[in-house]
Amino acid sequence: MSIRLIAIDLDGTLLHDDMTISDYSRKVIRKAMERGYEIVVATGRMWDSARKKAETLKLGNVPLICYTGAWIMMSETGKPVRQDGLSPDLASEILLESKRRGWNATSFMDDMIYMDRPNGTEEKYQKYRSKKPVYIGENFYHPQQPVTRIVLADPSLEKRLAIRKVVEEKFKDQVDVVFPGDDFVDIHKKGVNKAAAVRFLCEKKGIRAYEIMAFGNTENDVPLLKMAGFSYAVSNADEVAKKAARFLCPSNEEDGVARTIEEKLL
Repeated sequence: MSIRLIAIDLDGTLLHDDMTISDYSRKVIRKAMERGYEIVVATGRMWDSARKKAETLKLGNVPLICYTGAWIMMSETGKPVRQDGLSPDLASEILLESKRRGWNATSFMDDMIYMDRPNGTEEKYQKYRSKKPVYIGENFYHPQQPVTRIVLADPSLEKRLAIRKVVEEKFKDQVDVVFPGDDFVDIHKKGVNKAAAVRFLCEKKGIRAYEIMAFGNTENDVPLLKMAGFSYAVSNADEVAKKAARFLCPSNEEDGVARTIEEKLL
């Protein structure tokens, strides 16, 4: 197995359900890095939240993919490697559509979380975030700078499917929409995904797709799982991720990522 880079999702993949990383997983991933494998955390989390989780792996100053590929940041210095997002005009159109339809919308700019006003969902979703939302009223619908991503949330799958249908039909040539888990509908600029971010890093090092091992569990991992030569969905992954992956591994609660790395590479 000629693996050179290992790309690992966080929530539902490396992290246990209580949002922790086991000592065993940290030890194995650290050992893989010491053996010469490039380790890349590729998550949908915002930068500040992803950085705090990545710090516990003690990998040094390495690229960290966050916002499902919209940002690549150096994990210790915070130096941007690449940043992308929705244009202010496009983001405003989407946010105004959410207002007209009564959707629960959140936007991310400059690694801050914005909402128009409190809506009672903040505590439920705080487990994924390291910052509290900032409430900006009507200005929320008229951003003056690029928006990294927009998240629409609803606990009903039926309603999420309806939201997705509207967004994809109305903005189909401008955005990519995924279900990243929980209640969320994530909206990114067209072409933004984890696979594109990993490919960007690999091109700088001459790493080919067949030299990539990747792990994931939801739809926002699908492009990466399809691209990587050795891709694994954890056993409790969404069906769409299982279909995209070449292999299955034990669940996040069973340290499936670390067990696979140890068995296949160490």
